[in-house]
Amino acid sequence: MPFGRLTLLATTLGLAYAQKYTLSQDLAGQNFLNAFKYNESDHDPTNYGNVKYLSQSAAVAANLTYVDGNGRVIVKVDNKTNGVTDPNFGRNSVYLMSTQPMNIGSLLIFDAAHMPFGCSVWPSLFTQGQNWPQQGEIDIVVRLLLLTGPAFVNLETNNRFSLKASDTCVQPSSIASNQTGTITSTNCTVVPSQGITEGCVVTETKQNSFGSGFASQGGGVFAMLWDANGIAMWYFGRSGVPSNIGGTALPDPATWGKASAWYPASSCDPTKHFGPQIITLYIDICGAFANPPEIFDATCGTKAPNCSSLVQDPTNYNDAYWEINYLRVFNQVGSNASTSGSGSNPGPSSTGSGGTSSTSSGDMPKKTSAASVGGARMRELLFMSASLLGLLSL
Repeated sequence: MPFGRLTLLATTLGLAYAQKYTLSQDLAGQNFLNAFKYNESDHDPTNYGNVKYLSQSAAVAANLTYVDGNGRVIVKVDNKTNGVTDPNFGRNSVYLMSTQPMNIGSLLIFDAAHMPFGCSVWPSLFTQGQNWPQQGEIDIVVRLLLLTGPAFVNLETNNRFSLKASDTCVQPSSIASNQTGTITSTNCTVVPSQGITEGCVVTETKQNSFGSGFASQGGGVFAMLWDANGIAMWYFGRSGVPSNIGGTALPDPATWGKASAWYPASSCDPTKHFGPQIITLYIDICGAFANPPEIFDATCGTKAPNCSSLVQDPTNYNDAYWEINYLRVFNQVGSNASTSGSGSNPGPSSTGSGGTSSTSSGDMPKKTSAASVGGARMRELLFMSASLLGLLSL
């Protein structure tokens, strides 16, 4: 290829993520806790976990949510109460949902030093529409029960990203070379009435993106970009966090390299399948993803005969906590990403997702202009060209 054409292609590829951002939400310390409401429930009817999600006042009194001496937010499972005498014991935990929804044109960055881990422990960070699954779900930190292959929580060390949508939505297998993660399943469409809740899953290939490995390296950063071009997610271990993440610098995804997971608009329209998103963070115990014998035995079979037998002993949950540096949401300059909507409680579902409360059409993201749609198609082309550019540089 002539040098001039190669230079033009490289320049154009650099523009694919070239956007300016403004800080919309800066959640750290007490500001983080003030930005979330507590989804109280005395049982877990949809994820079937052995937990009780506490109210804000109860969680604070039990020291399950607080800001530590380093200014980090701690969100944890009760590791004090002995439940050995109660065969139906459910361990106290916390389920948080943001009071302010996030709209299309947003970039979410989450920095944590520690995430919950251990046999029976199931942590999640995701966003969900107020009307689920019609307004979609974006899973950023989660381990999933797959219908097409093995999936474990408990002692696993590789994160999985996924999307869930109610209408036809896929991640094309042809996009595999334009992300660093491995495609595990391509169908993003979920049909809860038929038990189809898996979504289109990408497994992180970088080491220590989940569980004890994440904690041992001092944590890291997850990022999710949702705009008219598609949805992209990244993971960076502590030593590999880009210099424009954190501090006073504005983030610049154009400099971050390939995303771990990339879902182009051409096969899953982010303006159609995803409405205003509620940021959700929780810790579940056992339940649909950690409890099944084939999952539990894979990493924890030598620890106990089954998942529920661990719940009564509080010492099993000494590592079941989030230690959060910050969560920040940025808006693309000139986008419609300014927050709106009621932020009403969608409630948990079988994948940690929303319930079925209705929402008005005014809560939906505004229709994208023809120019934006054209940009989405161009961006996918640019991503596919990235592989060719890499080969030409060899």
